[in-house]
Amino acid sequence: MENDMSYKFIALGVAALVAAAPVQAQRRGTVELGAFGGATSYDNSLSINNGTGGGLRIGAFLDPRWAVEFDGSGMGAGRPVGFPEDVHVTSLSARLALTPVVTGRLSWIISAGGVHTDYGTQSSYGVSGLLGAKLALGDRVALRLDAITDYMPDRKDTNVGFRAGFSVFRHPVTRTQTVTVVGPPAPVVMRQDSVSATEQRRLRQIALEYGALRDSLSRPTLLKPTPTSSAASLATMREMIHFKTDSSLLSDAAKATLDSKIAIFRDNPAMRIVIVGNTDERATDAYNLALGGRRADAAKAYLVSKGIDPIRIEIASRGESQPIATGTSTDAQAKNRRAEFRLLVASDYLLPPKM
Repeated sequence: MENDMSYKFIALGVAALVAAAPVQAQRRGTVELGAFGGATSYDNSLSINNGTGGGLRIGAFLDPRWAVEFDGSGMGAGRPVGFPEDVHVTSLSARLALTPVVTGRLSWIISAGGVHTDYGTQSSYGVSGLLGAKLALGDRVALRLDAITDYMPDRKDTNVGFRAGFSVFRHPVTRTQTVTVVGPPAPVVMRQDSVSATEQRRLRQIALEYGALRDSLSRPTLLKPTPTSSAASLATMREMIHFKTDSSLLSDAAKATLDSKIAIFRDNPAMRIVIVGNTDERATDAYNLALGGRRADAAKAYLVSKGIDPIRIEIASRGESQPIATGTSTDAQAKNRRAEFRLLVASDYLLPPKM
């Protein structure tokens, strides 16, 4: 009977693994489903031999480090000589889990909570501690190993067990929110008293620049031969900058990259860009959107400090929603902490900077 129950636990776990959809693990809102087999050494006072069996686990991540987990297991165990029959031991546990260290594909787990154990003829409540490790086999599946200790204070019993199994992860749909509206406003005509003086000057400047560009295109005989578009200039304007973890401060390398764009800005007066701030997957969606906005704003502020007109630069944030590197490794996270530069308005070619 005990073996039949163990096989049923394992069969249910395999079914859960098959039904799970491809997702990324360890993000806020991720659900972990797992099945495991294991062995338990029971306290000598219980007169129960070591037991073997299996069980199921379900957990939900509160953020990339913290999760709530529930599991149930069934173990078949023999009795010492002189006792009439074997027993089937069932346990139900609830724990708060912390992932303090993530190294590449390997994650370490520490959790603690409560446990209820039924020994067949008696039951008891106590506390449970777990030390485990997960090895990612892909974005949705991981191998998990756990060592567990349960202590029952009413009987002063201590049970120690080991589990091995698989986990799959189901992640919610990623939401995308744009912080600012991208794109310059079209030139409009307003009454003198309808907008502020600063807004009027900005609109007149835009109108003058578009008018100058239109007039120059209508008089091709007065222009010098059109130079070929500079591939190097395009590449320079699109070159990204990167940031340290949880920071919007510009490094020396980032400033050097921004300095290389300034000459192209000055020699292409009609050009306008949008700077998009991005983050890695850690922290909440709202925090990452704000952090991406601060990174884009830092890049804009540096260009403005070098004499670039602020009306030529728009900013936006994508937070963690558009990674360019997959996974949770240190290298992937470093690539995703970036600011991108996209041409918003430009002539048909970009002049290379004058030497």
